[in-house]
Amino acid sequence: MYMIVKHAHLTIISLTFVFFIINFVLTMKGSDKVNDKILKIGPHILYTLFIFTFIYLIIVNPLNLYPFVNGWASSKLAGFVFYILSITLALKWAKSNLWRIVGLISAVFWLAMTARLAFADHLKVKGMSEDANAYIESAQFMLSAIC
Repeated sequence: MYMIVKHAHLTIISLTFVFFIINFVLTMKGSDKVNDKILKIGPHILYTLFIFTFIYLIIVNPLNLYPFVNGWASSKLAGFVFYILSITLALKWAKSNLWRIVGLISAVFWLAMTARLAFADHLKVKGMSEDANAYIESAQFMLSAIC
C-alpha cells in the first residue's frame, strides 16, 4: 500500500505542475480559458489529494521521518509551501508579466529543490553525520535569507 500511495503522490505532484504550466501560459496570453472550471478547481483537488497522501506517507513511513522533528521532512514541507506560494505569485498576485515570470522561476526552483531533497537519502536517516547537519543548516540559512 505504501508504494501505491507513494507513486500516487508523485503523480499528483506532476499533475500540479502540468496544471500550473497550462494556467501560466493561458494567463500570459490573456486567454479567457484560464477561467474554465477544470482549470480553477483541478489544482485545488490535486493539492488536497497531495496533502492526504503526504499525511499518509508521513504516518506510515519506515524511517520515522516527521516534520518539525526531522530536518529532512521539515525541509520537504517548507519546499511545498514555497512552491504553492510561488504559483500563487505567478497566477494571482502578480500584476505584471515580469512578476509572473519571477513566480514561474521561483516555482520551478522550489519544485526542483524539493525533488532533489527527495533523493538525498543520507539526510533521511536519524543520527545524521556532521556533513548532513551542515547541509540542513545551510539550506535553512538560505531559506531565511530569501524570505
